[in-house]
Amino acid sequence: MPRSVPLSKFAVAVLALAPMALAQQEPLATVRTWFATPVANRGAAPGADVAVDAAAIAKWLPDLTAACRDGDRALGRETLPPIEPDPEQAMLARELRVGDFTFPYVLLAKGERPAGGWPLYLCLHGGGGNGEAKGPHAWDVNDREWAAQKTLWARIYPSPGLYFIPRMADDRQGRWYFDHNQAAFDDVIRQAILFRDVDPDRVYLMGISEGGYGAIRFAGNRPDRFAACGGMAAAEPLATSPPENMRNVALRIDIGEKDTMFDRVGLARRMGERLGELHSQDARGYDFVVNVQAGRGHGIDYRPCPQWLATKVRNARPDRIVWSVRPFHTTLALQNGWLALDAAPTTMPLHLTATLRDNRLELLAEIDDADKPGARQPAPNGRVLVRLDAQLCDLTRPVAIRVNGKERAAAQPQTTLATMVRTLAERGDPRLCFPAELVVELAP
Repeated sequence: MPRSVPLSKFAVAVLALAPMALAQQEPLATVRTWFATPVANRGAAPGADVAVDAAAIAKWLPDLTAACRDGDRALGRETLPPIEPDPEQAMLARELRVGDFTFPYVLLAKGERPAGGWPLYLCLHGGGGNGEAKGPHAWDVNDREWAAQKTLWARIYPSPGLYFIPRMADDRQGRWYFDHNQAAFDDVIRQAILFRDVDPDRVYLMGISEGGYGAIRFAGNRPDRFAACGGMAAAEPLATSPPENMRNVALRIDIGEKDTMFDRVGLARRMGERLGELHSQDARGYDFVVNVQAGRGHGIDYRPCPQWLATKVRNARPDRIVWSVRPFHTTLALQNGWLALDAAPTTMPLHLTATLRDNRLELLAEIDDADKPGARQPAPNGRVLVRLDAQLCDLTRPVAIRVNGKERAAAQPQTTLATMVRTLAERGDPRLCFPAELVVELAP
């Protein structure tokens, strides 16, 4: 019989670690398969039985982001072109398809990629809708306005930056906030983060005239997607672009003092007044500028807005979120930063204000009082999902909870791989990937 040889200390250590390595490989392989599976066929996110501590969370995030990227690529979700260094080639229009709609667009780079990733600017042209247009891209006004955006990119838009400049999908409809535009912008942002090295915290939306209306409206209805939004020669009513929701997105409006058509300058001033009131009540939020340009009409100086936007960085972990949950056109977003819903509220708008400080969650959840115009009452049902990580609270300690002024039982966050996978899959944004989630029932 062969003589037995004692194992070295190193070999013993390797054998001891082997089961651990297998345990780590197996869930990652499952996660990669899950990301590469069509959404309708995925089922629950894998890893519900895999607990993750702070060190594991940091280790897992790059692997999960790579798995999400590879899965999207396998599913054919990478349609943005590579960054083209030749300006003439970059100016050749490409097409983005969303359902029955087609967006001509260009993707233009300016300067060198920063170490933290490209800033991404979505630039919306003016013009709008013409019900008499002969086809979806048949109105010369929108052609000229789209060309103007490309000229502004070359002349005044800041460097460095990656610029997505779309042409309106259907001249007969117009309006940048319609559902197909929302889907297009979500797709572009997701692709740009996963495939084109874009910094998720430096995504901007700006536009001129009709494009500016869209930028302001997105600030009030999808604020967590952008670091800042800018409307030039544009303004929006408070009702369609709720300023309360802009707590964590910077907003700039540049408007001519003589731009009185459709009461544009009046609307801009009222937006500024309301944002000023909100900032005075909540000094950590509501970063804004309303710049009324003296002597100008609808034609203004476009230089200040993009330069200001470029200085802003999204705070993906604000200590407070204000969210009026309602459809934007007909689309209902179910996430806003570290808050989410698992279903549409039975009554809308649902007004949520969530504050998370020192492991204490204060949640105000209200609906409009049908019997008292302008008043609100506590939301009678539903539940809110509160996503958590170590930047928001101490995950090793319970979170105290108060809903509509009433104390609830404290909850101990449970950190799992499945929660990371699920929250990353929602938007492909690693900055909105969370390891823990509390379910807060609104009913007393």
